[in-house]
Amino acid sequence: MAPHGNAKQTPAILSLAKDVLRQTEDINNPPETIEYQGLCDGLKTTLEDLLRLVEGPKRFWREFCCLPYEMGAFQVALDFEFFTLVPASGAISVQELAQQAGIHADRAGRIIRQLITYGIFAEHQPGLLSHTPTSLAMQDDEFRSMVHYSMDEMLKAAADSGDYLRTHPYEADSKHNPFVTHHGCGIFEYYAKHPDKAERFAKAMAGWRKMNSQIDTRLLDGFDWAALKGTVVDVGGGNGHISRSLAERFPHLDFVVQDSNRDMLNQGVAKLTDDIRDRVSFAEHSFFEPQPQQKAAAFLIRQCIHNWADRDAVTILKSLVPGLESSSPDTPLLINDIILPELGAWPKVQERQARKVDMVMFVNCGAKQRTKAEFEALLKVADARYEIRNVFDRDPLGMLEVYLARD
Repeated sequence: MAPHGNAKQTPAILSLAKDVLRQTEDINNPPETIEYQGLCDGLKTTLEDLLRLVEGPKRFWREFCCLPYEMGAFQVALDFEFFTLVPASGAISVQELAQQAGIHADRAGRIIRQLITYGIFAEHQPGLLSHTPTSLAMQDDEFRSMVHYSMDEMLKAAADSGDYLRTHPYEADSKHNPFVTHHGCGIFEYYAKHPDKAERFAKAMAGWRKMNSQIDTRLLDGFDWAALKGTVVDVGGGNGHISRSLAERFPHLDFVVQDSNRDMLNQGVAKLTDDIRDRVSFAEHSFFEPQPQQKAAAFLIRQCIHNWADRDAVTILKSLVPGLESSSPDTPLLINDIILPELGAWPKVQERQARKVDMVMFVNCGAKQRTKAEFEALLKVADARYEIRNVFDRDPLGMLEVYLARD
């Protein structure tokens, strides 16, 4: 019988089921490559379409409407340190967990049993709690910080997105966004005011890199670094983790990491190892100011432009022109960022991941992820000589290879 008594759905369900079989055969024991991930994303998209067709729209919306309440369980588990109170090995009773957390045992039990339905924690004996691989991963301080900051300041800010748009329907920038609406100031000012939250945010960004280590693939492997000679300038490079990785792999190159945050630069200096210490340096510089580095082999700006509204992005791109003008015409500007796909170019689940980050930028910064065409438009406003010569947009984190044309 077709679901909901609708016989017309049966051919569509059978077609999707056949697609599932075909796609499963395609990914049977393939190598772990980008192409493999694409096949997996295609299969997940088909499985999702099949599930939605079988269940129907009412059940989807019923489940969706409960998500805000379920987020409360995650919030409590993080705020009251459930992930570290449950021992890495062994078990703890609900009563003992509640006592250590300082909350009522009934509340603690209800919350943790909701998480168990997601495979987070386990209760193999009544009232006795232990970890699953999913919850155990959260004993990593950086992983936990990533989830906690998302549940805390960011989820609360996202809930005010409607209020923000009602107040500022046509303005979006670092001073006009849901984060400002909820917290009363921009994200950078907020973390300056709350050093404890700033420390957690720094750990969260390290956790993000751990959770998404594959996003470095395009940058490290997709560009011919071996063909460069000289100094690579890592613009807005924070503590220089990418420059350190590149320096280890390409010993013929030097790197200058630029950032306006002195604390981040000091962290980077402390992380240098003896084998790269003489080839990686750090310089305090705002990417809104004219680029001081001359005769560079390449300029790299990674996951910075997406933090800024269009007019600010244009200022950043303009500021790089002096550095490119003083360098060889063959010196590239490498923009390492998500490049949103055109309609239907990616499997739906892969596109959703990119658009999730777009919503992060919307909430946090009043900024956005961009398509190739949107990047190109900004580049031309910044300087008509900018030319995109290569586009790497098949990965979650893509790259534009840009040059300053010379007469």
